[in-house]
Amino acid sequence: MIKVVAAVIEKDGRYLLCKRGPGGNCAFLWEFPGGKIEEGEAPNEALIREIREELCIEILPSTVFCEYPYSYPDKDIYFYFIRAQIISGEINPLFHSEIRWLLPEELDSLDYCPADLSTVEKLKGGRAQ
Repeated sequence: MIKVVAAVIEKDGRYLLCKRGPGGNCAFLWEFPGGKIEEGEAPNEALIREIREELCIEILPSTVFCEYPYSYPDKDIYFYFIRAQIISGEINPLFHSEIRWLLPEELDSLDYCPADLSTVEKLKGGRAQ
């Protein structure tokens, strides 16, 4: 099973969402930014690396907001959605076509990767404290 981390980044009551580009199961769908955990990496280490590579910012991960397995048609993935805050840098999305900061009540306005939907539902009730 592939292990993946994703950042639940909140700022001023809004959550950061990123739109994927072309290719793969989730082309042009929205997601929480992150990526695969490499062998020997802890989830928090992987999240720091992935966010640096994808968005050119430095983050400080804190606790796991939620975690669960998800099966796509071609692979099984175990997701860790980790709370994090931006500590430096300006967001520059290198692999995403768009980013948005949304309030919990605005989260229904986007089409998400299927694996992210449970996390979105959890956030709609309020802040990820």
